[in-house]
Amino acid sequence: MQVRKMNGTVVPYDPSKLERSLKNSGADYETIQKIMLRANKILYNGITTKELFRFVFTELKKYSRPTASRYNLRNAMLELGPEGYFFERFVARILEKQGYSVQVGKIVPGKYIEHEIDVVASKGNEKLMVECKHHMYPGLYCDIQTALYVYARFLEVKDKFDSAMLATNTKFSDQVLKYAEGVGLKLMGWKIPSGDSIESNIERFKLYPITVLNSIDKKDKGVLLKQGIIFVSDLSKNKKLDRMLGISNKKAEEIIEEARTLQIEHQ
Repeated sequence: MQVRKMNGTVVPYDPSKLERSLKNSGADYETIQKIMLRANKILYNGITTKELFRFVFTELKKYSRPTASRYNLRNAMLELGPEGYFFERFVARILEKQGYSVQVGKIVPGKYIEHEIDVVASKGNEKLMVECKHHMYPGLYCDIQTALYVYARFLEVKDKFDSAMLATNTKFSDQVLKYAEGVGLKLMGWKIPSGDSIESNIERFKLYPITVLNSIDKKDKGVLLKQGIIFVSDLSKNKKLDRMLGISNKKAEEIIEEARTLQIEHQ
């Protein structure tokens, strides 16, 4: 049985990957087994990963909306756009949780020109320059041109920073991984580095984006983002949600309850 990935490549279907993703989302053993059996019935040679994901996501929502939200985390991160500002704030919050003092969009004079640095992070004697690259489509890798650009900027301002980091919501190409190791460029992306990746930090600090929630439509998510509400933890304390979105109090309570449940279930 072959599966077609988002980038067009075809690989053998590996049920252990699906089982692992369900387990990581917090699904219990019984739920995982039921969904795995149902997934087997809709498989066909050449099925796309997108089709498979949609089926499993729909099934998972029947058992637990918060668990389905976690399963949908990667897609939720894609929705933090098109403006890169929301992702910059997201990365800044992760660094704050790690003990850094942060500034977003700071103008820093370089050797020859000024540069607007996405995130400036300081902790003790360490000063870190962070450039953020947000992608809106699955299957896109952060490419070598982005890494070269970030490191070139770092060389312009290196008298003011100890190191530079490239952060993205997707994966890095093999060229980026090799180049970053060679020049000492720090990386934070999907699955990279182990234990300090975007998703591991989200789970560690419970920094779920509001885009994971199933009870809010895409338009209203955009309204909340523009109001500066990026994290589920901020939304769960909001008492003016009905007025902000022009929705009923009952609908607002449903959204807030989902937000609270997501935070509580995975503490």
